[in-house]
Amino acid sequence: MGVGEIAIQNVNQIYRSEIQGAFHALCDINIRLEKGENLAIEGESGSGKSTLARLLIGMEKPTSGTILLDGEDITPWNYRTWKSNRKKIQAVFQDSSGTLNPARSAFSNVEEALINLTSYNRKERKRRIYDLMEAVYMNHKLLDTPVCRLSGGEQRRLSLLRAMAIEPDYLIMDEVTSGLDLISTDAVLTLVENAAKLHRCSCVFVTHSRKDAMRISNRIAIMQNGRIVEQGHLIK
Repeated sequence: MGVGEIAIQNVNQIYRSEIQGAFHALCDINIRLEKGENLAIEGESGSGKSTLARLLIGMEKPTSGTILLDGEDITPWNYRTWKSNRKKIQAVFQDSSGTLNPARSAFSNVEEALINLTSYNRKERKRRIYDLMEAVYMNHKLLDTPVCRLSGGEQRRLSLLRAMAIEPDYLIMDEVTSGLDLISTDAVLTLVENAAKLHRCSCVFVTHSRKDAMRISNRIAIMQNGRIVEQGHLIK
């Protein structure tokens, strides 16, 4: 495996409790994400797809198996190592509360990422943010609004905008279109499509929607009961 790929090899995730015993959330997962590819992971609630997304960004460590990022095993990474790789890999979840500061403005939340992870000057940061706001159909007036006053859908689009603003190599998205209206969903999917085309960003798109999966991806992996039961490339 070389630079520009994620490889998930023989990954298992088992949760244990005194009452229910062992629960196998992921069973022998093997899949690869290639450079510039949009991979959709589709499944119903409880299929294990969100667990897999959490493993990919270090929120959890697998019970067994290996996850390689550009040829390096990320399973032993600690917080400091993950922090130093934020420019390389970003994630957006359905619940954006963990990635946005609710007391700060929308603009400040996005600009913070650009200050920390890019070399853009003030003018370039502002232009980048305005361009992305237009791309996801968000009114510029919202930039001065504290995040806590934005709707759930607006917060999710802002989280996606923040992650994409720094042009990461990898973007992990978990149910980012769930609950959005048709216009917002179209804007989000278009933005993801353009990121892959223009910046060669490799995307993992976790969803329960077959329609969104087929539109956004080059390849779909279908999960059921913690297993990948089917996968294949799409002909477009």
